[in-house]
Amino acid sequence: MTKSFADLNNRTGPGAANRTLEILKNMLGKAEVWGYRLENTNPCRSVRPNKRRQCERFLSAEELARFGEVLPDLRASDNLTIRSGCAVITLLLQTGCHYREILTLQWRDVKRNRLLLRDSKTGPRTVWLGSAAQEVIDNLQRHPKISGLFWNYQYRRPISSIQHLWPTILQRADLGKLRIHDLRHTFASHAAMSKETLPMIGRLLGHANHQSTALYAHLDDEHVLDATQQIWNAVQHLLA
Repeated sequence: MTKSFADLNNRTGPGAANRTLEILKNMLGKAEVWGYRLENTNPCRSVRPNKRRQCERFLSAEELARFGEVLPDLRASDNLTIRSGCAVITLLLQTGCHYREILTLQWRDVKRNRLLLRDSKTGPRTVWLGSAAQEVIDNLQRHPKISGLFWNYQYRRPISSIQHLWPTILQRADLGKLRIHDLRHTFASHAAMSKETLPMIGRLLGHANHQSTALYAHLDDEHVLDATQQIWNAVQHLLA
C-alpha cells in the first residue's frame, strides 16, 4: 500500500494523494464495520500521509487596496471578455470559492442572494452572497440560450480560464507571486482577523472538517502585535 501511495504522489501530487488515501481509508473502514472485511485489516492505516503544506500567502490590507485599484479599471474595459474574467476574480475574492466553482457557474445556480453549487469539492452546498457579490452578478450580461455566467466574446464560448488575465493584474498591482487560489486564502484569513470563528469560516468555505479550516486561520504580524498589546494592557491593569 505504501508503494501504491508513493506512485500516486508521483502521478497526482501530495494534496490529491492525501485526499485519495483518506477516501480509501474511510471506505475500507466502513467495509470492516459492515462485515465485508476482517477487523483491523485496513492497509491504509499503516500509510503516513504527506505533510500538509502551510499556505502563508494572503493579501495584506495594503495589497488588497492595490488589488482594488486595478480591478475596477479592468472591469471597465471595452473588452467584454476581460470584463467577464474580472468578474470571476472579484467573486473569488468575495466568496472564498474554489476557482472552478465560480468559473463553471450557470444561471440556474444563482438564486437571488445565494449560489447553489451542484458539484463542489465536498458535494452540493450553498454559498451566500453579500451585496457586493450580488452586484457583480447583476451587472453581467445575460444572453438567451447561454447557460454560463462568464462568456468569451472573442471565441463565442464559455470562458475556460483566466490565466491569461492573472499576470496582468499581478503586474499592475505589484503583488509578486500570488496564485489564484490565494484569493480563497485571503478571504478566510481576513475572516479570521475579523474575529470570525473557525466553524463559521469552515462553513463559508465548505470544509468537511475543521482541520482544513485551521490551515487558513493565519494572522499577520500586525494583528498578532495588536493581540499581544491588548493582553499586556489587561495584565498591567490587574497588576496596578
